[in-house]
Amino acid sequence: MLEAVVMQIVEFDTIYATRQFKEIKAVISIGVYDGFHYGHQRIINHTVKGAKERENCKAVVFTFAQNPKTIVGRNPFKKPLMSERQKVAYFTKLGVDFLVVIDFSVDISKLTGEAFIQRCCSMFDIQSVVVGEDFRCGHKADTGVNELKEIVPRICNKATVEVPDTYKLSDGTVDSSTLVRESLTQGKVAQIIGQLGRYYILDLHSMVVSLEHSSLQFSVESALQLLPPPGLYETVVTLKNGLKVPTETTIDEINITIKSQMEALKSYDYLEFIKELT
Repeated sequence: MLEAVVMQIVEFDTIYATRQFKEIKAVISIGVYDGFHYGHQRIINHTVKGAKERENCKAVVFTFAQNPKTIVGRNPFKKPLMSERQKVAYFTKLGVDFLVVIDFSVDISKLTGEAFIQRCCSMFDIQSVVVGEDFRCGHKADTGVNELKEIVPRICNKATVEVPDTYKLSDGTVDSSTLVRESLTQGKVAQIIGQLGRYYILDLHSMVVSLEHSSLQFSVESALQLLPPPGLYETVVTLKNGLKVPTETTIDEINITIKSQMEALKSYDYLEFIKELT
């Protein structure tokens, strides 16, 4: 029986200050990873595989507490596709050993790409850096894959840069978080399973709820994630015990209303959007 990986979650600024893991060999990946679509999964699987192929090596993901594009005003979507709880669960499931969370502060935003990579390389004994083809970092996104391939071997003790092939859908479209956001905000939720490999899931854990007759009502304003537009949707509620309950959900400008006769629905955890009904 395989031993379950216990992922450590650490803060970027803290381990940059302490350098407490600098002797640990690591294959790292860097990205926002919002939505965790097929392309993201390919990159993380490549990272984990690379770490396992090296002796005493860990898989490390550097990600952001907030989407940098949202902070600097270059993202038209103000809310993410995933909650922090979901993100942690997916990284853990794929076998990531360390999740390094970056607070996109003013200080971080002013770093050049090289300076940012240099900080990352000072925290672990970097063996390889795995990124997607569209990777960019640094002030004004000054560093892409070509620059990374020059910077990393020079400042990370001859480490390599690995770029897995971009994942494309059956029609040749590049899978991306932007594509998922467009499908979601247009109400085309049935398309999303082909982009994520799963239905779009809303984390109900911290949302404001009230009980109305045989329905649960959640405040739209309290949603931490991006929502589909107003409409009627076929959905499934996942309860805290793992049981899945088929439901219908109506979204309007104020509330998300989940209809069900089951008393157990009060132990809600997640809401999956299966398809649009109207």
